[in-house]
Amino acid sequence: MVRDVVIVGAGPAGISASVYLQRIGFKPLLFEKDRTGGLLLNANLVENYPGFPEGITGRELVGLFRKQLDHWGVEVRNSKVEKVVPVGARFKLLTQEGEIESRTVILATGTKPKEAGIPGENGFKGSRLFHEIRDMPQEEGQNYLVIGSGDAAFDYAMSLSRRAGRVDIVYRSPEPKCIPLLLERVVETKNIHLFPNTEPRNLSEKDGRINLTCVSPDGEKELDADCVLVACGREPNWVEVEGVKNLSMKTDSCEAALPGLHVIGDVRRGDYRQVGIAVGDGLHAAMSIADFLKRGEEK
Repeated sequence: MVRDVVIVGAGPAGISASVYLQRIGFKPLLFEKDRTGGLLLNANLVENYPGFPEGITGRELVGLFRKQLDHWGVEVRNSKVEKVVPVGARFKLLTQEGEIESRTVILATGTKPKEAGIPGENGFKGSRLFHEIRDMPQEEGQNYLVIGSGDAAFDYAMSLSRRAGRVDIVYRSPEPKCIPLLLERVVETKNIHLFPNTEPRNLSEKDGRINLTCVSPDGEKELDADCVLVACGREPNWVEVEGVKNLSMKTDSCEAALPGLHVIGDVRRGDYRQVGIAVGDGLHAAMSIADFLKRGEEK
């Protein structure tokens, strides 16, 4: 069976595209290797997405997106797409479940977190050091270290503060890089403490806790915590497309170099990671794909 369209990635962009295509009569197949919702699952509060004047948590918004997928009967498979292979005018997708052939493909694979590059980081990864807040244990009263100075780091700290005994934010720069509103909220939160001009040097275990050795203008200092959350930026999470070294996009669309292949959402947007942008990308690509498929049927 040759599918009309396969969408890789069930974040806001992939969900938006799949719902649109399902509504107009196509049967998209949506792949997600992890959890539906993507990076949105990390968001403490989404305040700039239309329709929610008081904001909505990322998890609540993902819950609504999932209901919409269920309502329209979109087929979602929890499996990883390893590679996309162009074959003539079609595409072959190599997945954990086997091969699937499709006339069109939408890559909405999002981003993946960068590591901090601190000696000792890998030794705690997945147990007491995390790069996504969605992966962290939901325990009360613990102390946390957040490493990073951007919107994500400060948003994560706000989320953790609700259940934490203490949250320390460590960053190298003199001033944080988050938006002023987030900084204001963090400063007003009593159990969050800021450590600017602080260079993380080493992570180790000490007395059963994670110990972070740092250097600041005041000299060397040690901070300890039950868990560490690294928020030092993100990078595109590409899926290999055979024979294509650079998935360069046209400036006026999400269409990639190959006809029938689209790249949408955070994977192509750099620092412009917003739910509204991702949803718009999904709609744009879905409408373009629908036109592409209809032209093929007319031939």
